[in-house]
Amino acid sequence: MSQKEKDLESSSDKIMKAALDVIAREKISGLRMRQISEEAGMSQGILHYYFHTKKELLSRLLDFILLLFQKERNSDFASSDGSPAGKIHAFFQEKKRSILEKKMEYIQFDFWVQGTMDTDLKEKIQKSYLNWRYNLYEVIQEGVVSGEFKADRAVGVDAMIVSLLMGGSVQYLIDESAFELDQYLNQAESMVLGYLKGTTGLP
Repeated sequence: MSQKEKDLESSSDKIMKAALDVIAREKISGLRMRQISEEAGMSQGILHYYFHTKKELLSRLLDFILLLFQKERNSDFASSDGSPAGKIHAFFQEKKRSILEKKMEYIQFDFWVQGTMDTDLKEKIQKSYLNWRYNLYEVIQEGVVSGEFKADRAVGVDAMIVSLLMGGSVQYLIDESAFELDQYLNQAESMVLGYLKGTTGLP
């Protein structure tokens, strides 16, 4: 990568981080390009050199957010014990960290709202969930091949895990008194692994 390419990438990342900070304060509906340029410490002219419109910036920002999530997931996988159950645990730990930090969860919810009105954003969000489910599917199939998980229990569990994690996130961030987060995540993980291993059943 040339120095110019490195500089462009660095400036783009700076803009993305500034946009995240502004959205965390103002929400997407209140986002203005001027606010981002001020947060990033650059002129609006330079900002518009990288992103001509707010819509273009939001599309790139969503890609940036999803890449951050994927990098965190890969890091959690690397620090796990390497077993399928250990990798499932990593998914739950990733979500716990994100819920406790709150910022990215709230921004993600804000993008959901925007996705109901913007088909391009909606398609990106759909693809992000498809990728999340596929990451889970790969881990579950790894467990089936190794004999850790039962093949007849594997179907649909990827979507179930996503629902448990996102449903828990929505409830907890709306009302932290609804349940104890560690207990919820531990019980959900135990339920999922017990089902996959065939030691417990589901209705």
